[in-house]
Amino acid sequence: MKIKNCAVKLLRGDAWLHHTASGYKVRMNREGLETLKSMAARRSEAEMTANERLIYGKLAAKGMAGPDTALPRDRAIPIKSSSLLESVELEFSGRCNLRCAHCFAALSGRDLAHGTLEKVFKGIDALEPVTLALTGGEPLLSPLLPAALEMAEARHLRVVITTNGTLVEASTAELLARRGVAKAVVSLDFFEDTHDALRGKGSFGRAVAGIKLLVARGVPVSITAMVQESTAGRLDEFQKFCLQELGASGIRYSSVMPIGRAEGRPELGLAGGKIAELFSKGAISASGGSERAFSRLAGERTFYCGAGVGECFVSADGKVYACHYFQNLDEAMGDLSDRSLEEIYRSYPSSGAAAVDFDWEGLKECRACVHFSACRGGCRARARLLGGGWHAPDEYSCCIHGLR
Repeated sequence: MKIKNCAVKLLRGDAWLHHTASGYKVRMNREGLETLKSMAARRSEAEMTANERLIYGKLAAKGMAGPDTALPRDRAIPIKSSSLLESVELEFSGRCNLRCAHCFAALSGRDLAHGTLEKVFKGIDALEPVTLALTGGEPLLSPLLPAALEMAEARHLRVVITTNGTLVEASTAELLARRGVAKAVVSLDFFEDTHDALRGKGSFGRAVAGIKLLVARGVPVSITAMVQESTAGRLDEFQKFCLQELGASGIRYSSVMPIGRAEGRPELGLAGGKIAELFSKGAISASGGSERAFSRLAGERTFYCGAGVGECFVSADGKVYACHYFQNLDEAMGDLSDRSLEEIYRSYPSSGAAAVDFDWEGLKECRACVHFSACRGGCRARARLLGGGWHAPDEYSCCIHGLR
């Protein structure tokens, strides 16, 4: 049977089936994986066992399987098993056409070179992640976008692009649709008055036009919005606008972090009480958690968010970080100018780096808190950026739980 846009990632005894054209994934045990593989080898539903038909029906309903084409390549399921790395985030361009007042990114200021892109994909071939996230700066400024998307498609990668939307043209939307980009994450800070105040006059109109072009070509769009005191009461109105008028597939809210350009500008963010209120309503998330949030209680020493193990970030100048916050901290895992991505990644766990050899007993203030069982200390890199130390409280997480 034909398998469409699927890849399996093996992680510590579990198999995760990913739909690379969306965010859908499902955990399978080894028996389920073997059933999936045998189902894919069938020439028709009539040949399937009951379990195979069950799996086929679920995948076909999501557009992940279809009638047999008799082509061996269509029956193949890519299985990625060579490392625990699930996601590579790439600062595709360290430049941006906007100067947003609340931008936290520590941009490299340059475009990714073709040679660096080839090094990244060589590492991807060796480490077999599932997701490639193209960020910036503004990734649409890079002339390498068509080449990168072609290389990603050939490797069965789920591609996510984070953009301000202002540079999207009809040809851009066509390219992203043709290459099966799973999601375009577009920043839209509520309506024209608030958005343009943060990002520059005219940026709202251009972003909305870009979103409409993407949606018209069938590219899933997720809106990310910074909530301020002036917009905290307009969530329902904004959600209706994004989902019904623009055709977005989802919305994610967050608060401005006092990092980067927003440092020292508390008026751009939310008061702690408002953050807690929005969190209690499910409007904003705690972030930083994962399926492995409690693994360190059994001796795990890595950050539970997966920084440096399940994910890494590569800047446009070729430096490799555990995540994008580590670029702000100027703490790199390594540099592609002198080592390969595979060498950097595989040597990191033995480097003594905080992200993979963290002393959880050092979280004395957090562990004494009544919210620790839910918060688990929040984001450690953010804690250092906001509080000055790896074991300091994460001020944002504290706000979420009403402690600030």
